Amino acid sequence: MLRMAGPIETAIKRKLTSEFSPKHLAIANDSHKHAHHAGIRGATNTTESHFRITIVSDKFAGVPLPARHRLVYKALDHELQNEGVHALQLKTKTEPEWEREQNK
Repeated sequence: MLRMAGPIETAIKRKLTSEFSPKHLAIANDSHKHAHHAGIRGATNTTESHFRITIVSDKFAGVPLPARHRLVYKALDHELQNEGVHALQLKTKTEPEWEREQNK
């Protein structure tokens, strides 16, 4: 069954594609796994609040992991501050790192 991306997921994909020109980008909406958590109760956005993102980009070359994550957070600041995105689980890789991981 094909799942349609919601407006926040669509915006995330558009922004990450524009900012990082990724060789690979995978976005999984994990919001349904967290709907019962206390931190999400009463939130206005419960359907697009938690995302798992894998992004492979040459822009991460020579950039330490925490700084890579900060770059992604900066690109998605509007969604985090204004759209109710509560959590991002990030995997940020360069193309050589990604290829090594895939060939294990």
